[in-house]
Amino acid sequence: MAEKEQVKPLAPASVLPSSDDEETALYLKKIHRKKCIKCCGCILALLLIQIIVIIILIFTVFKVKDPIINLNGVKVEKIDLIKGTTTPRPGSNMTLTTDVSVKNPNVASFKYGNTTTTLYYWGTVIGRPMGHQAGPGLGGPQE
Repeated sequence: MAEKEQVKPLAPASVLPSSDDEETALYLKKIHRKKCIKCCGCILALLLIQIIVIIILIFTVFKVKDPIINLNGVKVEKIDLIKGTTTPRPGSNMTLTTDVSVKNPNVASFKYGNTTTTLYYWGTVIGRPMGHQAGPGLGGPQE
């Protein structure tokens, strides 16, 4: 009867995974998930550190300050006075030349274009500039 027993072949391993393969796959998924969590945590920590450093720099080094403007000198020319007084004649013209310096205390540089000047006398506007927007001091900035 031993000759009549027929041996059935085993099922191929690729069709039905064994319990060892399932455990290995589960273990690999857990390892992959832990690595992803660690990687995302490191990236988040670095991003948070960068944001903190940028905020500190904004409030300390890059704090925007107002420019320091100094009126170095004023020269009045061609003024027509009333005889015997220091009062100018009504409707007369005069030339007012000023020397103004601007110092930038900021780290970054800035440029400014046209400026507007108004001449006041006891709160009343008595003059507006005519002529050059920039005079001989048009050179580069000096420390």
